[in-house]
Amino acid sequence: MRRILFVISITLSLVIFGSQAVLCRNSDDTFIEVFFNDPTLTTHDRTLQDMILHQINRAQESIDIAIYNFTDTYTRDALIKAAKNGIEIRIVIDEDNRDASVLKELEKAGVKVVIAQSNGLMHSKYIIIDNDITISGSANLTVGSFFYDNNFLILIQSEEVNQIFKAEFNEMFEERLFGDRSPKTTPPDMITLDDGTRLLVRFSPDDSVEDILVSLINASSKSIQVLAYSFSSNDLGNALIRQYEAGLDVSVIFEKEKAYRDSGGEAEFLERAGVPIYMDGSDGLMHEKVFIFDKSIVAAGSYNFTRSADERNDEQILIIDSPIITEQFLREYELLLIDASQP
Repeated sequence: MRRILFVISITLSLVIFGSQAVLCRNSDDTFIEVFFNDPTLTTHDRTLQDMILHQINRAQESIDIAIYNFTDTYTRDALIKAAKNGIEIRIVIDEDNRDASVLKELEKAGVKVVIAQSNGLMHSKYIIIDNDITISGSANLTVGSFFYDNNFLILIQSEEVNQIFKAEFNEMFEERLFGDRSPKTTPPDMITLDDGTRLLVRFSPDDSVEDILVSLINASSKSIQVLAYSFSSNDLGNALIRQYEAGLDVSVIFEKEKAYRDSGGEAEFLERAGVPIYMDGSDGLMHEKVFIFDKSIVAAGSYNFTRSADERNDEQILIIDSPIITEQFLREYELLLIDASQP
């Protein structure tokens, strides 16, 4: 567990909202924490799993889960126990994983499950607990995500953030609106937490996430580091190349199993342009999806850097402006770089 206290600049406000910084009323006792797992340990690193189980066990009224894949039996058991204690539990899962045995057992225990069906993936990964806790990140509820693949989870205690995620969840669970059928709505304003953190919550395909990332790339003045599980967006790749040619410190760590196999993948084009790229050296998957801008802004979530993520998939991303949170993600980047290799 890593508790992070943030000091926020106005950079993100200027990039996305122009010259007007959008401020929100602080809620009581709001904060943010970031968790990373370490698949290189000789024994399973239970950081991600334990955090989720702890929050499930603390639930008082409701648990909503939007997840691409769910096979972890410990999480299943915690949810069944919560359901028996009267907690309302709802799950949205992608149709690719509708036959997971844990879902059938959860439904027998009274958990309500909706199977997402669209021309894209329900690729989101978040948990909403009661009216104030939200967990967002890159990890599925699977043994692989918890123990063998590099992943992160961000825990936020905030009624404002909780309600934003719940509105998106209800759109899928109650209205059965997925992917490009999601209605365009006005994106929520920047949120300020009591600990000083300021962040934006964005979803695709509703909120033009790729355009925001391109704007942040273009606004960077010193450095951009990327952790990319899947990267095939031409616009993001071209924006990185332009900034590298302008003299910025730009580098990308790719998941080695996908870098040159993804259709239209950007690894080859970045390499040709001279951008330093690396293949991760872990035995599992480098499953993180992270942009780090000027060592002060982090964009991180379930959102891969692909056209399908931007146009068809249900995804979530948090954009956080803070040197201190960036330090945590930079530390993760540097740890992954130790075992990475250039192609």
